[in-house]
Amino acid sequence: MGLIQQSENLWLFPDTCNVYVIKSDTECLLIDSGSGAVLPHLPKIGIQRVDWILHTHHHRDQCWGTPIFQKSGARIAVPEFERHLFDNVEAYWQTRPTYDNYNNSNTFFSLGKNVPVDAILEDYGTFAWRNYEFRILPAKGHTYGMICLIAKVDGTKVAFTSDLMVDGGKIYQLHAMEYSYGDLLGIEFTMQSVVALKKENVLVAYPSHGIPISKVNLNIEMLETKLEDLARVGRLLTSGRNTGFEDWETVRESQLQHISEHLLWAGPYTCSNFYVVLGSDGHAMLIDYGLSSVGHLHFGVDHDGMQALRFVEHHLDQLRDDYGVRHIEVVIPTHIHDDHICGIPFLQQHFGTECWALDRVAQVIAQPAAWASTPCCFHRAIQVHRSMRDGEHFHWRGFDFEIYHAPGQTEYHAVILGDIDGRRVLFSGDNVFLLETQIGATKRQIPFQSTVMRNSFQLDMHRRCASVMKAVSPDLLCPGHGELIPMDPSRIAEYADYIERKEAAFRAIVDEPADHFVDLFWARMLPYISEVAPNTEITYTVILRNTFERTAVFSARLLPAYGWRSASKTQSIVLRPAEGGQLLLRAIAPSRVDAVRKLLTAEILVDGVSQGPVCETLVSTSASRRR
Repeated sequence: MGLIQQSENLWLFPDTCNVYVIKSDTECLLIDSGSGAVLPHLPKIGIQRVDWILHTHHHRDQCWGTPIFQKSGARIAVPEFERHLFDNVEAYWQTRPTYDNYNNSNTFFSLGKNVPVDAILEDYGTFAWRNYEFRILPAKGHTYGMICLIAKVDGTKVAFTSDLMVDGGKIYQLHAMEYSYGDLLGIEFTMQSVVALKKENVLVAYPSHGIPISKVNLNIEMLETKLEDLARVGRLLTSGRNTGFEDWETVRESQLQHISEHLLWAGPYTCSNFYVVLGSDGHAMLIDYGLSSVGHLHFGVDHDGMQALRFVEHHLDQLRDDYGVRHIEVVIPTHIHDDHICGIPFLQQHFGTECWALDRVAQVIAQPAAWASTPCCFHRAIQVHRSMRDGEHFHWRGFDFEIYHAPGQTEYHAVILGDIDGRRVLFSGDNVFLLETQIGATKRQIPFQSTVMRNSFQLDMHRRCASVMKAVSPDLLCPGHGELIPMDPSRIAEYADYIERKEAAFRAIVDEPADHFVDLFWARMLPYISEVAPNTEITYTVILRNTFERTAVFSARLLPAYGWRSASKTQSIVLRPAEGGQLLLRAIAPSRVDAVRKLLTAEILVDGVSQGPVCETLVSTSASRRR
């Protein structure tokens, strides 16, 4: 597809983002650059030179083609709060936390190589070019530093709105609303930004994705309603769940408590609940073993100063002295998150404890470097002695258990059902919590499903959790945080209803196919972090999910970093709707040792249409190869 004229001197070029061309005589200014594919089309409309590129935000789909234009003399201007993600992005990648990471702002979609910057687009300032004046309006939401550009073009007041919204009164990507861990703070930011844009009374809005928006204020009002509806689904969506306890409750180690004769827990004042099944002859099985208190989590403003999450032993003396436990024989993690599993290597080292895990959980905790783009991966690999399938039954010292894939808070999550002391007990990890709600004059608590977009959220994940809950019908739910939750059919029905309402709100706020605009990891490249020897080859696996509602051809092409070489051609696979698949790409390392991380990306195409360099991986070269 070529240039599409919008007015006398304004064109739109559909690329990995919409690239807007504003012409003045034989020169032009671009709003974002996409892949750079617009360049050979410019002479067709009499343009001989690109003078400036104004970037609305730092994401790769907006600016990966910028160096092409800079080679011919184009200058670039970038938002003031994202300059470091252009001209200092190489340093950013050296310090960007990966393991144990609770910062979910989507700066993972940054460039890999520094791009020189010629001017800064300051909030509420102006940028003048030829007869045009662009006013910079802050547009926090999709990214922290994103901007809108307000200008009069061919006599019409317009706005270049970046990824603030799309036609139909919707946002572009729901997962981009997540800043800190599970907070969806971008909902609040987006509301503030669209209200500010509405005051401008522009006639046309030109978004980075999708068609131009003609009824701008009507679209904004539609979006305001949807944002309000989404916030009403639960306070979890607009404020972080991770709030600490009073110091006096956690300054000392909590006391292990009996749930029943053979089942213990550490009480609600631990950071991450763990549970103990007491067997015979001093043997015990643990469900999770992580942090003793919230203070160890460092999920707040100081988190980025932590090199890695530090585990401190807790509660084991109590098990020995008060309950006669001499051997912790087995530990089963409910899911992959560091605050629930960081004590497992300690158990393995000091007790010879075996780790049994659902196969989807096992693959991540055994190779955390490969999966480090997933939040909260623990930095140490955990040896898994038994990998179990979805629905598998197992037995331990007189107790019967079942394990199920329940991809709720993260795709890599299990629930474990045990028949313990006459009750059906479900260890649910971070899936289910209680939410206090007001119904008329009555306050009551209903079970809800937590949501973290960067945890590879897909729309059908929570429906699966509800199906598992209905199928196993537990009497007691043992969550990963907070108090125990008695369960009965009415409470299970409330849980399923909450999931249905949440999914409806999610679907209403994005375009169709909704899955494509909700699922952040429809394309992922493994391993995420690696070291290789100079001149050696490394194979990357591109994992794909077809989030479209049609059969499509998915292709992947490696875009190597400077000094690296691609050793494979573009690879392709045909996927039916909702089907997954894999493609293999190979790269060859440069000839010298370089401990500095380099960013390699893969361009993904769907039916031949480039989606841009969607997935990334970090790699360095060292004298000794480590994978």
